[in-house]
Amino acid sequence: MATDDTYEQTRRRFDDLEVEQQAQFLIEASASALARGVEQAGKVLADGLRDAMHRPHRSSRTSESGPGPAEPETSQRQAPKGGSASGS
Repeated sequence: MATDDTYEQTRRRFDDLEVEQQAQFLIEASASALARGVEQAGKVLADGLRDAMHRPHRSSRTSESGPGPAEPETSQRQAPKGGSASGS
């Protein structure tokens, strides 16, 4: 496969470099890979934010619904119908 040949050729050339040149090459390659990764992550984040902003707005509560299950128990209780808190 041509890719394997290219890799092996690049690897041999790298081995022929002086230690300082190898270090410089590795630093430049790392910076380049990091920049590409940040760019790709930015695109994914932008796509996600764009999707979230264009979704139809959905209200978590309507005026007719009662308190949700995550709300305190006291807000889920209904007031007595007779208006008296004691119930007598």
